[in-house]
Amino acid sequence: MITNNQANSGAAIWFVLLAVFFDAMGHGLLAPIIPELIQQLAQVDVSGAALYGGAIIALFATIQFFATPLLGSLSDAYGRRPVLLMSFTAFGLNYLLMGLAPSIGWLFAAQALAGLFGATPAVAAAFMADITSAEKRAKRFGSLGAAFGLGFMFGPVLSGLLADYGLRTPIFAASVLTLTNAVVGFFVFRESLAKPLRKAFEWRNASPWGVFTRLRVTPQIPRLLLVVLCLHIALNTVPTVWPYFTAYQFNWTAKEIGLSMGLYGLVSILTQGVLVGKISQRFGDLVASFTGMTGLLIGSIAFAFITNQYAILVFIIPSAMGFMTNAGLMSYMSSQVDASNQGTLQGAFAATRSVGAIITPLCLPWLFHQFTTPGNAYPVYPGVPFLVAGLLAVCAIVLLIRVNRLAKH
Repeated sequence: MITNNQANSGAAIWFVLLAVFFDAMGHGLLAPIIPELIQQLAQVDVSGAALYGGAIIALFATIQFFATPLLGSLSDAYGRRPVLLMSFTAFGLNYLLMGLAPSIGWLFAAQALAGLFGATPAVAAAFMADITSAEKRAKRFGSLGAAFGLGFMFGPVLSGLLADYGLRTPIFAASVLTLTNAVVGFFVFRESLAKPLRKAFEWRNASPWGVFTRLRVTPQIPRLLLVVLCLHIALNTVPTVWPYFTAYQFNWTAKEIGLSMGLYGLVSILTQGVLVGKISQRFGDLVASFTGMTGLLIGSIAFAFITNQYAILVFIIPSAMGFMTNAGLMSYMSSQVDASNQGTLQGAFAATRSVGAIITPLCLPWLFHQFTTPGNAYPVYPGVPFLVAGLLAVCAIVLLIRVNRLAKH
């Protein structure tokens, strides 16, 4: 149901898509250079840098886990516009702090700030739900996913090229792009949630536990959130481990890492921007999700065992298809709740993804470190994090099959 015709302008929709694009681009700009930056600031090797990198990402995700439901509930009460603009401004300052960091502690502080205000994906999804009819939401959510993939494609590639002019140049570029988009959004982004559809802010809905409790009235949602959790632990493996894995396994520099992650983003764009809409319309949202999960499984197992640097690039294609599950699951879940709870749902969805984003960097870089450090009791096996990701993809597939069967009874 469209809640505000004014919001359904091309400028507002394009701004939201650009917001997601720049959000992903900022993360993508950091990925290729973060291993070397941590090695410089913490004086460690690439295996040790993986531990620091995992801890930094986990800190961001932990704070985001508690902050995103709060920001989602605030967007239900006061509108999408102020929350989205605040989030973007904070991210711009985060990148500025990282660019100026004289020590590893500054990286932790900057990511804490980013986690506190990192609501862009959740609020963008709520905006799209506000202005889109139920049958077209998968396509719109697919557009958001494609914007994310496009940003994640250009970010690492641009980072690899800019790193030739200084390791921190990509970080300053991310800051400029993000703050510029915040200024543009102030002028072009109009509110999508009409005042009659807003609901009073309640603290019980602003905690990560509160949004889950509220959504328990719909039996399918908690089960689907468990699918989302398994899926996102697996999906986060490439962004979290790939830079360290390829630097260790193939001695790749920021440029090679950036180009490979650019390919990953390109496939993500094509699957989310083209495939997911067509599959969802013809076969349903859950089939689109199954397709993505199968690709993720194939890619993860290949990364775990293939040791040829050229052959491994081929399996980036099925691995990146895993992101098409987001649009299918989001569309299906949003159809289960009413308009006044779309922000709460997106907050719960984002919070669940944040739990996955906490678990992945806490556990999988540690596994990478254990299996790449000489003298440990474990054999040298840098691909073990991807093996775990493959097993989690299997769990997500099995859980989604069960949800589908229960829904038919």
